[in-house]
Amino acid sequence: MKGLLIFIFGFITTQLAFSQDSQNDEIAKITSGKFTVHRAVEKSRNDFRFETASKPWPVEFKMNNSRCEEVFIKRAGIIDETYKVDLPKYPAYYSTSTSEIVVTVIDKKIYYYKWSVKSGSEIVYILSGKSVSSYDSEKSTLDDYRRNILEKQKNAREERIELKNELAEQEAALNTLEGKEIKAITVKMVKETPEIGHLTIVGIGVEVELADGTILKTKNLGGKTPYSDFDFKVTGGDYAGGDFKVANDASKISNDEITVVAKSKFSNNSVSGKFSHKLNYKSDIFYQFQGGSGQFGRANTVGYSKNGGNGRDGKSVNVFAELKTINGQSVNEITITNATTGELMSTCKLHVDSKITINVSGGNGGSGASGDYASDHNGGDGGNGGNAGDVMLTGSGTHSLDITVLSNGGKGGQGGKGKTSYDISGSNGTSGANGSLIK
Repeated sequence: MKGLLIFIFGFITTQLAFSQDSQNDEIAKITSGKFTVHRAVEKSRNDFRFETASKPWPVEFKMNNSRCEEVFIKRAGIIDETYKVDLPKYPAYYSTSTSEIVVTVIDKKIYYYKWSVKSGSEIVYILSGKSVSSYDSEKSTLDDYRRNILEKQKNAREERIELKNELAEQEAALNTLEGKEIKAITVKMVKETPEIGHLTIVGIGVEVELADGTILKTKNLGGKTPYSDFDFKVTGGDYAGGDFKVANDASKISNDEITVVAKSKFSNNSVSGKFSHKLNYKSDIFYQFQGGSGQFGRANTVGYSKNGGNGRDGKSVNVFAELKTINGQSVNEITITNATTGELMSTCKLHVDSKITINVSGGNGGSGASGDYASDHNGGDGGNGGNAGDVMLTGSGTHSLDITVLSNGGKGGQGGKGKTSYDISGSNGTSGANGSLIK
């Protein structure tokens, strides 16, 4: 008899567990109105009890035929909250993008809660026209519903994925240039950018007018035509994904302007559009010619010393600035060469209102290793800091060039401590010499 009862109980429990109705069916059993609010309160650690509030909350179920698409709750009678269905064909809950809270209706009770796949529900409120059970009992009911309804959502979820893919294919077909007759192509700046110089990033989009009058646009202009449908030819920088990045080297910019030419990559590609923009070189420039830092000491490691490595010296550079008028603007044309070897380091152009910063600081010395891991228990010496380089400025733009030079000698590395007070600590490295700006 005992075994039979266990079997019957297990059978009933199993049937209940797998008889979850969708939210459309559950909400069909209830009507919009005002509901008594039962708030979950933690009396002690993990001991939750429900307390009944004095003021009911209005709730409205917004239906579309037999489906509930939204649940509207006026929280505390004053705060409007709208929760949208998760899976219209077989919903399990309603959610909002602005909160962790989700809403589920079971047996005419409106559960207002947070959900975790790992720990299940955390009930905040239950809105109901009837009494509620204990917190643990209500949580168990809600957890069982959410977990067991997943299997029933499977087909609806797969159908939604198929529909989504179908819509995506339709959208792609509407927006592609493939097979379309093109009347005109316009290439234009997404947002007016008054100051453009080296390394400035400019949004540039494409608008296409088809023979039937339809207008297609790239994403950065509010459309959905992919950039990959175009062949682009550019000068003065690089273009990808709707962004044009101006070259950092003046020798790669012809006629002090940037250009983008676009045409369809498909067979009907005789029509093209061109964008060009004169540069005023109003963008700050930063050059790094500093020395690298020395390696940290490593004790008892093959190929390494417990002493820190010395920081490397910063490069000394010659900066020749020639003041010119370019595109109606006062611009310095700058050539930077290695003062020791004469090697050309860079060429750039800079508006007189913009700033160039050149870092020729020495690298820091590496710290010595601690004696804790050294066979002699003594700490390693810190490496010396590298010397900073000098910047020699010449040319007609000397007095109009807004230049900042970072030319600090590298800091000496810290000596490593001995393993004990009886062991020798390493000595600190010396700092490198500062450089200077020479005009």
